[in-house]
Amino acid sequence: MKAYFRSMDWFLISEILALSVIGIFVVYSATFHSPDIAGLWRKQLFWFLISLAGMWLFSKIDYRFWIEASYIFYWISIISLFAVLFIGDQTNGARRWIKLGILSYQPSELAKLSVLLVLARYIGSRTVELFFFGRVLFLLGMLGLPLILILKQPDLGSALLLVPVSIILMYVGGVQYRWLAWMFILAGASSPLIWNFLKDYQRERLEVFINPLDDPLGAGYNIIQSMIAIGSGGVAGKGYLQGSQTQLSFIPEHHTDFIFSVVGEEWGFVGCVLVLGLYYFMIRKSFEIARKARDREGSLLALGIASMFAVQVIVNVGMTIGILPVAGLTLPFISYGGSSLVFSFAAVGVLLNISYANRRPVLIGRRG
Repeated sequence: MKAYFRSMDWFLISEILALSVIGIFVVYSATFHSPDIAGLWRKQLFWFLISLAGMWLFSKIDYRFWIEASYIFYWISIISLFAVLFIGDQTNGARRWIKLGILSYQPSELAKLSVLLVLARYIGSRTVELFFFGRVLFLLGMLGLPLILILKQPDLGSALLLVPVSIILMYVGGVQYRWLAWMFILAGASSPLIWNFLKDYQRERLEVFINPLDDPLGAGYNIIQSMIAIGSGGVAGKGYLQGSQTQLSFIPEHHTDFIFSVVGEEWGFVGCVLVLGLYYFMIRKSFEIARKARDREGSLLALGIASMFAVQVIVNVGMTIGILPVAGLTLPFISYGGSSLVFSFAAVGVLLNISYANRRPVLIGRRG
């Protein structure tokens, strides 16, 4: 046990812990003056402790177990995505949550990890086969099924997250450039179909992205208020619990999707740089683990997890400062949300196990 703890990647763990503790403080500030959600920081703290235990558990399980069982988890996630369309709790016209007694979870979070697992296994176990278009079609099918089900909820953010991450894995895995080019062409051609899956409010978000002032009290309201909050924070911020946009609840969903605007208003440019710096070193460390992995599947899995975190941070921060459309993606480890926190920590646990495997001596006759 002592050798295990000494071999843990404590740099990565410290980055995650720092972001999560910051998240608890920011969630408290975002909900402080809202009676209906004032206690959410306690739930966030509870899920943080549960997530810590989950990360430790996942770090102890050989990552190759998850890769070997990837298709099982993939079909479990597909069944869950089907089920949520019929038995899921409906909120604001979307069905994204399945209740399990007093708890609930978001199947799209499970789908993210399961897609990474099957792609890492399929691509990692094949090299020459990826030059054949039939193999590429199979990859697209594995990706397309959960994407369609996630869009039906609808959950545009999770769907958009899976696409670039999957393309990165395919590119690094050896899929030919011409097939990737055809994927972009196919995606462009299918955009009218995807448009039909979107709810009216999601279409409005995309339409006002270029100029939010076209609908300042409607679809453009969130972006405008978020940019006002971040801009008003200045260099050092207004101070903890002192942000007017935050405390007066001018920013909708400021404890989830738009939580970075709370950081910008109350902690200013310095706080934003601190948070983004923590993300940078965490993601950089994750890519380093992928580069040093002993086997192809482990490398691709770590790359997928690192890319997932990177894309999620870029999209979330981009939409709060108005350079990307509002996609409904949370900020990992900081935004409120039990499912997001648990699955994010589970993904880090897998990264830790891959990192631990990189440090262990190779045993003769053992795979990897």
